[in-house]
Amino acid sequence: MKNVFKLLAVCFLMFSCASNNLSKNTVREGDFLVKNGVFADKKWEENLTFKRLSWYHELTLQFDFLMAQMTPQSSFNYWFSATEQQDIQKCSDFRVVLAYSLDTKLIPYSILNEQLELAGFKKVELIHFKRHLMVHPDSELNSLRLYQVYGICRADKELKPLIFNFPGFTEKSVN
Repeated sequence: MKNVFKLLAVCFLMFSCASNNLSKNTVREGDFLVKNGVFADKKWEENLTFKRLSWYHELTLQFDFLMAQMTPQSSFNYWFSATEQQDIQKCSDFRVVLAYSLDTKLIPYSILNEQLELAGFKKVELIHFKRHLMVHPDSELNSLRLYQVYGICRADKELKPLIFNFPGFTEKSVN
């Protein structure tokens, strides 16, 4: 009887070690807030909420993707230049993106760009918006200077989900 328990214990340890090895790469979901803002003589108390997907190897952040849909009523629209606002108005579906890769040889931005294109999005430069975001206190606190900042635009309001599939990680879908 003791031998059976020893055998079960050894099997349990082997399976738990094997499953731990498979779970070293994880994807976490959450929200990220930019709180309040300023533009010229305007101040507002409002949050810009980003949906966040973070890819980890053990405890190390490998890739981070943040995406916010901008409503026309948002005071954060003051951060866009007139040219950026013209580009945004051509979009049926517009979002602001922040993306970070720890090692672009392991998870290159090109994989993200391909997946954005497959979902029908085109990149839009947001130089003016990025300047305002980078001097915001939340930016310094969260090291956002390490992130690429741009917009993504779909001309049609497609229902194609945005699917992220990075090598070695489980697939995630975002609407």
